Amino acid sequence: MHQTKSKKLIDEFLNNKDYECVSFFRSSPYGYLILLYIHYFQVNEENLSLAKLTELIPTRIASNLTVLNTVKVATESGFLIKDSNDLDRREVSIKLDKIYLDEVNKWLESIDVK
Repeated sequence: MHQTKSKKLIDEFLNNKDYECVSFFRSSPYGYLILLYIHYFQVNEENLSLAKLTELIPTRIASNLTVLNTVKVATESGFLIKDSNDLDRREVSIKLDKIYLDEVNKWLESIDVK
């Protein structure tokens, strides 16, 4: 049987247990989007506020409360770090903890779907 891109992604999804942070976020479609958005903003050295993140995730995928609760659990689990803006304490930006940023980078590099 010919190995297709979809089959490679299925196998990677089902068989890859090496990445704790990635596994946490990939447990739901909205979690997966949250992870990818946080990573994207972080590697591009842009701040991602909680408010902006809730705008980016379509409400047909997850409610704002669901996004905020996921971020809360991920922060409590040590995957994410919240930073307050010194000028406006109400604004909170989020990013991956360094060890989990490295984990996500390694995971993304391991995906070969050519």
